[in-house]
Amino acid sequence: MDLIFILLFLVAGLALIVLELIAIPGTSIAGLSGLAMLIYGIYRVFIEYGATWGIISLLVGVVACTILLTYSLRSKTWKRFALNKSIDGKANQIKEELFHIGDKGVSITRLAYGGKAQINGQIIEVFTTTDFVDPKTPIEIERIEDNKIFVRPLVKED
Repeated sequence: MDLIFILLFLVAGLALIVLELIAIPGTSIAGLSGLAMLIYGIYRVFIEYGATWGIISLLVGVVACTILLTYSLRSKTWKRFALNKSIDGKANQIKEELFHIGDKGVSITRLAYGGKAQINGQIIEVFTTTDFVDPKTPIEIERIEDNKIFVRPLVKED
């Protein structure tokens, strides 16, 4: 086998191991393929060029893999790839003075446990205490718990 092909196997094996360690962590095709290519490349060096060059290539491969593993396990390496943004918003930030028990409104969407309603001129997310509430049904706030507004449909009086 030509020296260029052996070097390509070794470099490609190291590249796949780097890809496994940094880009797609976990035991996957890239890591196993890289390891197999590295082992095959070192094996071919032993066969084609003898024990001296085989041992040299084995040591270089082990040192390179150790350096790559050490580099990938540092915390600074993963901070470059991690998402550093946080979401600060909340679904319903209910101000106590805007909504009170007994306030009336109308459902905008079908309330199948949760949905949208308009109460006191504001569209908010509400939850029903009954099974379902159809759209455009008059509703009333029954209770408010932990930024959740629970409503019930108003019964039409004849």
